[in-house]
Amino acid sequence: MRSVLVLVCAAVLAGCNTQPAEPTVLENEAQIAATAATMRGWDRLFNVPTETIGRANQFGFRAPAYAADGPTFLSEGAPITLSQSDAAKPNTGIFEAAGTTSQAIERVAFTLRITDPANADTAKQRFTDMIKAFLSQYDLRDDEALEPIASETASDAAIAGQQSSIAIAPGDGDTRTITVTFTRPATITPDIQPAQGQADGNRA
Repeated sequence: MRSVLVLVCAAVLAGCNTQPAEPTVLENEAQIAATAATMRGWDRLFNVPTETIGRANQFGFRAPAYAADGPTFLSEGAPITLSQSDAAKPNTGIFEAAGTTSQAIERVAFTLRITDPANADTAKQRFTDMIKAFLSQYDLRDDEALEPIASETASDAAIAGQQSSIAIAPGDGDTRTITVTFTRPATITPDIQPAQGQADGNRA
């Protein structure tokens, strides 16, 4: 009888010490997808890093998962060729997403590196078209805010109420870079939080 009581007590104690199972990656993805479905435009672009990076990768960037990079979170794609591929140094485009937490992007940047000036006009047109196509996935229209890319003019303009900037940086000789940046405003929808118990290190 005594042994039976010991076993019962042990079973009760074991049950008390059982911790609830952490949500799986699929459960977290489902929660994020459900929350994202309620978002539109810039809210969705900045608050759903996985989707944003996936949409950028449709243009060939092969950007990795949004992950810790020192004190920040970063995803930087590989260069894609935007003009004559057989040039000695073809013009290329770069995508980057960065922020201070794993749940939200605070800056999205597209950079055109002009290293083949003879084909710069083609590269600038393709670069502009690519950014427009990326924004269109969020039903965002540039309303000619990207036109200064063609003339390589630095500017600040609003796209669907969101400030954007175009910066020009000279390089060696005729080389230069054109960077288009979209920065997350402080008043945007609160970040999506992972399901309770899911740590950053468990992200897919």
